[in-house]
Amino acid sequence: MPSRARRLAPFVVALPLLLAACGTSGTPSGSGGASVAIGVSETGCDPTQVTAQAGQVVFVITNDGTDVAEFEVVGADAKVLDEAENIVPGFVVNLSTRLDGGTYELVCGNLSAPRGSLTVSGGAAATAPPNSVVDPAVLTPIVAEYKTYVIAEADELVKRVGAFTGAIDTGDLAAAKAAYGPARVPWERIEPIAELFSDIDPKVDAREDDFEGGADDPAFTGFHRLEKGLWVDGTTNGLTDLSAGLRANVAELRSRLDTLDIEPRNMARGAGELIDEVAQSKMTGEEDRYSKLDLWSIGPNVEGSKRIVDLLHPVIAGIDQEYLTGLDGAYAKVDAIIAKYGDETKGFETFDRIDPADLKALQASLADLSERLAELPGRLGLEA
Repeated sequence: MPSRARRLAPFVVALPLLLAACGTSGTPSGSGGASVAIGVSETGCDPTQVTAQAGQVVFVITNDGTDVAEFEVVGADAKVLDEAENIVPGFVVNLSTRLDGGTYELVCGNLSAPRGSLTVSGGAAATAPPNSVVDPAVLTPIVAEYKTYVIAEADELVKRVGAFTGAIDTGDLAAAKAAYGPARVPWERIEPIAELFSDIDPKVDAREDDFEGGADDPAFTGFHRLEKGLWVDGTTNGLTDLSAGLRANVAELRSRLDTLDIEPRNMARGAGELIDEVAQSKMTGEEDRYSKLDLWSIGPNVEGSKRIVDLLHPVIAGIDQEYLTGLDGAYAKVDAIIAKYGDETKGFETFDRIDPADLKALQASLADLSERLAELPGRLGLEA
């Protein structure tokens, strides 16, 4: 996915340096799996090839570079199987996952960096131990309902992208600008799931910073490349190939969702990832930098996160009602500030119209919500 300084996941960085002394690939770890030490930076993975045994694997990831970095394990169909994002330079983080035997790609640092490889020996990974907190049978219908929500949003995404790119193709600059913000809403609501497809995500939602050639890089496509054309260049000329590419990529996303198995931990993590993304990068105004329509991304990110928590309400209430009450209260504070600047029906103000005091309050409220959501996977017994 796009390597952007956006989601400093608290559940990852809460353990800096914990396994800094871990050994080489395949060394037993205290968590019961095998640890794989790997460095990430702007130049890629160090080492470039690593090995592990099938089952639980704990990646001990050190950011050896000078920029915020990410790490992804990519499997078949370019699906991201697990990830650690926004790793601060110098930090060491843990990523615990379960892998079957086979060969995997590793994204280390950023999109432009050379990819590494992981060879996992053995057959199918051993079954994960039973969840001692929540009966999986309780989570199954909740995850199914979430997938229904994701697919409905993807259907809407295809529809809205069609309207947006149609305006571009007919040369209607004003209509294309008006359709840009609404077209992004469904994507932002389901972003944690859309980003599981590492080949689609950067084509749809990468920023110019993700490419060596910046805004002029041929690989820079999708929403933000079209945004630049409309607002900075001020024209729809020359954008038809890009609009066709965006339509094709969101259609491909929708197609793949039919056969995607969403794991409970993807859902639980996703609630926090959406808020971390807003808190860590979108509050700088860098997401929609050309149009300043960032609130069209921020609002739906919060909505998508809250939808997950709403679905999990009965389960969380049965574990800790006080925690749930605090979580709902934290969402309410964020929602109240955003509501001052519009909604999807009325439209949102541009990012530069946010009062500095409200911006500061929103940052604080998001940080509080992010911290609370960092506990959610653990409280549900879904850490690994």
